[in-house]
Amino acid sequence: MQRLLPLLAWLACTAAAADESRYQKLTDQGAALPPHLGPWACIVDRQTGLVWENKSDNEGTHLDAATYSWFDAASGTGKSKSGSCINTRLQVIPCDSSDLIAQARREGWCQRSDWRLPSTAELQGLQFDTGFIGNPRIATGFFPHTGRFPYWSADLRRNARNEYEARLVHFGSGQSLWLPTSAAARIRLVAGPQR
Repeated sequence: MQRLLPLLAWLACTAAAADESRYQKLTDQGAALPPHLGPWACIVDRQTGLVWENKSDNEGTHLDAATYSWFDAASGTGKSKSGSCINTRLQVIPCDSSDLIAQARREGWCQRSDWRLPSTAELQGLQFDTGFIGNPRIATGFFPHTGRFPYWSADLRRNARNEYEARLVHFGSGQSLWLPTSAAARIRLVAGPQR
């Protein structure tokens, strides 16, 4: 075990250095922050140019434990108001992905108005094996409030029963799966052109 501890410490330092070269923290006004400072509202992925929402353990809009049903208000596709989130008055309310996207665009998080659900590929691009069993598969130094849970993507299909399903990416197992849009899951919004 004593030989393993230095190796684990080295792995953690190497992962942190790689994270710092790839990601940049942003304030809620869109200003860059050094990696060791916070709080931050968004994260820029320098490899893709995408800007990601940062989740929080504080009650409110960015609460990491909030869940949403998958719903596209423009087309009426999916299931409206089947999730459970907290509004600006800190009340638990039924909500969906369209609600969160509309709020992000209206409030201009990190000076952006192009917030949306990410594609499956974009979410999978965030996955990173930290080497520590039990950690979510993501760079936790930049995305500390990511759970080992499934997160909705923008990808949608009809199943054999002609019901809508959307694809999720699981940050615990690393797998992607399809789930009915009426189910509740977590969301991490992204801004930038879809890749």
